[in-house]
Amino acid sequence: MKRTAALLEVLGVYLAAGALEDRLIDLLTRFHIVSISNPFALLTNHTTNADLLLASHRLLLIWLLQYGSYFALIIPLNWWYRRRGPTAYGLTRAGHSMKWLIVAGIATACLCEWPVLILSLVDVVHPLGAMAPWRQAFFDTSWQRWQFWLFAGISSYAVVPVLEELLFRGYYQRRLAEDWGDAPAILGTSCLFVFAHKQYLIPNAYNVGMVLSLLCLAVGLGVIFAYTRSLIPSMIAHAIINVPLTPKYQIALLAIFAVGLFIFSRTGLQVVKRIFGNPPLASCMLLAFVGALYVVAAQHFAAMTTLSIVVLVVAIGLEWTIRKRSSAHQT
Repeated sequence: MKRTAALLEVLGVYLAAGALEDRLIDLLTRFHIVSISNPFALLTNHTTNADLLLASHRLLLIWLLQYGSYFALIIPLNWWYRRRGPTAYGLTRAGHSMKWLIVAGIATACLCEWPVLILSLVDVVHPLGAMAPWRQAFFDTSWQRWQFWLFAGISSYAVVPVLEELLFRGYYQRRLAEDWGDAPAILGTSCLFVFAHKQYLIPNAYNVGMVLSLLCLAVGLGVIFAYTRSLIPSMIAHAIINVPLTPKYQIALLAIFAVGLFIFSRTGLQVVKRIFGNPPLASCMLLAFVGALYVVAAQHFAAMTTLSIVVLVVAIGLEWTIRKRSSAHQT
């Protein structure tokens, strides 16, 4: 029952928070508090500095509403059932020095992020297929202005790594790991993470490669969080790969990663063996399959949002029953 409750809670929160976000946006728009519109629609080959500033403002507001909705559900759930504070989310050094955590983050980047770089460089030499229009416009616009780097910071390398790691590793993975173990939780969360990036769900060689590369990255981020119990390394690694780079700098970074691969590969292999030493294969495959299927279904069927609310209510009911039985047993 505990495993079922954990899985249903994660799946319920994943979509129910989106429904809460929609209601908040409706209220803000109805009372003319703020106007919410798609910031990526402003990205074209001729995006002006003013457009980038407006897009940055809109995107930051959307991130605050989106992730605020997630944690408006997550924090009360965690406190009600488990009395969990900041440590449970990985918001501490977990007994490690900051220097050690920074090195761990750099090592994770070196070991897990090279597939993304190689794919990007191959695509420059031999185009592998179209990317999402807004991503293409982002790369085509001029990078020689601070407004671009402000937008990039909000959309990729500064804000997103913090928010996504808090949600995916700090909540989803940690919650699943409580009842399923680290290995299944890492794979299940990795599939949630990868398929939530719907801009890569376009059927061509480039996007298939990106999905596989992101899966490698997501597993690496999950492993380092399971090993350190701190989000600092995964945030650092996530931020490194999200920095926009021209091909020349991508080659330079790939060379650095090659050196890092030589230095950290033995330690990284030991960490992976520790986390995945004897994984329950059935549980790993189940969470990976359910995570991927659930996210893809959510992008195609509107009824999934209503279903997620029911799923979350069932999860809360199961957890209440577990808690009640535990209290009765202790008495």
